[in-house]
Amino acid sequence: MKRAFLPCTIATMAMVLAPPACWSAAPTPSQVAKDLDVMSFPNSLRPQSRPGARTFAQHGFTQVVPTEGEAGSVDVYPPDHAWLFRITVLGSEGDDVTVCILDEALNGGTYLTQAPLALQRRGDGLLHATNRVVSDPRCGQYDR
Repeated sequence: MKRAFLPCTIATMAMVLAPPACWSAAPTPSQVAKDLDVMSFPNSLRPQSRPGARTFAQHGFTQVVPTEGEAGSVDVYPPDHAWLFRITVLGSEGDDVTVCILDEALNGGTYLTQAPLALQRRGDGLLHATNRVVSDPRCGQYDR
């Protein structure tokens, strides 16, 4: 079932299958990890993307765990824990969600980036990066 962000009115909240957006102001970090189109923004997966793969799970990043000591964040790993994506939900307004994405090599490499990202759910049900420039002091942008 595709989920869309709908205004939370009494009518939509009364529906048996009310969308999750009606129960919280922003999607959880786990929901973002599940629904994020990782091909919609620059990251370490793009050069090695699998044909037709759009989500973390489709690229083998199947372990999603709460970030230790950081409320509102999840860590996304492949089974060998050689790489890490950390997703922190910074806020949402309407159909727009702002997140902080950390992308880091844990396999001895030096790859490390972090940037805030504006997302919007599209017709395919996935969250896609938008062209909106985002700046947030909770998510300093850097590359190493």
